Amino acid sequence: MSHPMSRRGFLAGVGAFGVASALAGCATSTPSPAAGSGTKKSAALQLKSRETSDGGRKAMQALLDEFAKANPQYKPTLNTMEPAAFQQQIRADLTLATPPDMLTWFAGEIASNFAKQGLLLDATSAFPADGYSKQFADLSTDASGKKIFVPTNYYWWGMFYRTSQFEKWDVSEPKTWDEFIALCKTLKGKGVSPIALPLADSAWLTASWFDYLNLRINGATFHRALLAGQESYTDPRVAKVLDTWREVLPYLDPAGKGLAFQEGSAKWQQGKDAMFLAGTFLGDATPADVKADVNFFQFPIIDANVPVAEEAPLDGFIASARTANPEGALAFMKYVATPQAQELYLKTSGSTLIPANSNAKSPVSTPLLEKGRAMVASAADVTQFFNRDSNDDQLNALTTALVRFIDKPDEAGDILKKWQDDSAKARGN
Repeated sequence: MSHPMSRRGFLAGVGAFGVASALAGCATSTPSPAAGSGTKKSAALQLKSRETSDGGRKAMQALLDEFAKANPQYKPTLNTMEPAAFQQQIRADLTLATPPDMLTWFAGEIASNFAKQGLLLDATSAFPADGYSKQFADLSTDASGKKIFVPTNYYWWGMFYRTSQFEKWDVSEPKTWDEFIALCKTLKGKGVSPIALPLADSAWLTASWFDYLNLRINGATFHRALLAGQESYTDPRVAKVLDTWREVLPYLDPAGKGLAFQEGSAKWQQGKDAMFLAGTFLGDATPADVKADVNFFQFPIIDANVPVAEEAPLDGFIASARTANPEGALAFMKYVATPQAQELYLKTSGSTLIPANSNAKSPVSTPLLEKGRAMVASAADVTQFFNRDSNDDQLNALTTALVRFIDKPDEAGDILKKWQDDSAKARGN
């Protein structure tokens, strides 16, 4: 069996999509002073990045070069660090007397926590009046109403399948939960394993099932409150999520527990598993001759009365409240929010991510990408992913609970009680 791999470690190395979606630890720190207080103004600017691929490095440098051309008074430099070390160090970086001025980061609870501690520069003046959806603007805003994050690109999650295989099996995309379960039953009747869920090194994939089921049954407001510790995992609403997932368990690939992500992806590519709930990194891991055959459908609707939310992890930039050059940092943040900057980044990186500014064009537009863009744009709400909306310790509690549930669904009550205890401990309660 392969050694377990964290979502952080996996997504840091998925290739062209360049998605590094880990979370930093939760050590407490002292709130910082106001931007630039007690510091000498400087023309120097440092961008600290976790984008270590060749494309990512080149794209970050291209952004700095173009910014410097339009703003010759500033002297920007790039400092690239391996994703795992970056994640471990970011909180400390933000509390340094001379911190990096700008850093690559992502939307979610950790950014909000940084803001609560006074660690992030108020970027409201750099945030454009248009170009960002309400969902993305909300995800960039802290509890006091300040913009503390500038999003630049995102990807989406969905139920991926191969078009040619669906045609071969004479099946079509389901829209509702009942249609989805009926599809699983049909596929199993044809001798096809309906759902891939490799767990040997990627148990964090279970979080995607929990996220979507909870969003479809209980809605995004409850989902966020639960992850924040304001609701309990012993709540009957969470029990209903597991009861609904129980309907899916007979259709999971029975070999999944022993498969690494790469092995599970290969089985899905070969049509041995029909569907795979994943982010777009799944398609990125396929050979060129398979990519054009990759398709997806929206996670099925369970309760039509619940506003539809989608998982769309959002990446971008934050700036340190301790920067010695707040004017320069804000000027850079304003630049990366523009369509031109986001198009430059994606073109230079070779990435097939979607620009966050709706006025920006994707360098490579495919039917799959446009379908994903339309799905996210039509959503009533946008969430990130379980550990972006909570933290890694909470994710560990989830995977322990859900892997046990797959093995012993009749022990749901005890599993939920332990999950609640583990989550409380992870929050320090």
